[in-house]
Amino acid sequence: MAQIRSYATKKKGKTEVQPFWNMSDIKNVVEWFEKNNEWDGYLITLLELLLGRRIGDTVMMRWSDLYYENGNRKSEIDTIEEQKTGKITNLPVSNMVWEAVDNYLSHVKINPMGHYDEYIFYYQPKTDWIHRGEFWHYKVFTLDFWCEKLDKDFSEKRKEKIVSDYKKQNKYETLGDYLYWEVEYNDIVKWQTDDYRKKLKKAIEYAGIQYRVSSHSLRKSFGYWIHKTHPFDPDCLLSLQKLLNHSDLQTTMNYIGLTEEKNRQLINDHGEFIHNVLAGKGDEIVKNMPVISLKSDDFGKIIRMLTDDVDKYQAAINMANELRVI
Repeated sequence: MAQIRSYATKKKGKTEVQPFWNMSDIKNVVEWFEKNNEWDGYLITLLELLLGRRIGDTVMMRWSDLYYENGNRKSEIDTIEEQKTGKITNLPVSNMVWEAVDNYLSHVKINPMGHYDEYIFYYQPKTDWIHRGEFWHYKVFTLDFWCEKLDKDFSEKRKEKIVSDYKKQNKYETLGDYLYWEVEYNDIVKWQTDDYRKKLKKAIEYAGIQYRVSSHSLRKSFGYWIHKTHPFDPDCLLSLQKLLNHSDLQTTMNYIGLTEEKNRQLINDHGEFIHNVLAGKGDEIVKNMPVISLKSDDFGKIIRMLTDDVDKYQAAINMANELRVI
């Protein structure tokens, strides 16, 4: 009997999701996984949030991505190849990653060194796929034989696309290798991520979140909250661009929600201005304009030109922090 499963295909169009705008929402989502003893979901959620990888790359992480063979913990991950782009990014590992891993291990009761080359997140179809690769001779496979043996109910159109895509690539010599490492792999990733998304949906409902979020929101939140906690770092966006493997800064700003946040602020300010006009206070539009961006060190130099008094200097810096426009 054919498998009743969907397969990894590109969807037409897309629904844009947002970052988690509130840290309390993230806290409540994580809390749902903890309360329901969904420890794989708990760690997937936090690894996405802390490392900024896509969900498909996260569920396929191995213990060897986090540990050296001697059991020492890595301070940087350089072994995760992005499924979408094929790129590898060097990712520093924060203490919070290890806090999450330790909490996970305390509940699932496994020793990573006993499973060093294995995937972190168990999934039976993934295990079957690994074992099948060890025993089957994929090099002699035809597409129809493969579909028959694995009960794949692919349409003729899908089969034609698989063959066409195989002929366009030059990474795999045989169709069998392509079927195993690309088609099967992508399907398994999709099935496991779909299972996670169903649980995440329940966590989102538990948290009472009304805006558009999904598993991809965790990757966006990785960038959004790094920028939120480093608003005056002039190199922050450049670092995020590299960490997220984006081609330009504008893409990064759009992706992590900064452009949307700015647009929302502009519209709100405009609404307040119209309110003031109707209330007879339209001249307030020029108040505190323009806004000038300065590095904090440069601002400090200006203050020191005006006074040598340490207390006055510190008072001016404190006032600037209170009045700053973010």
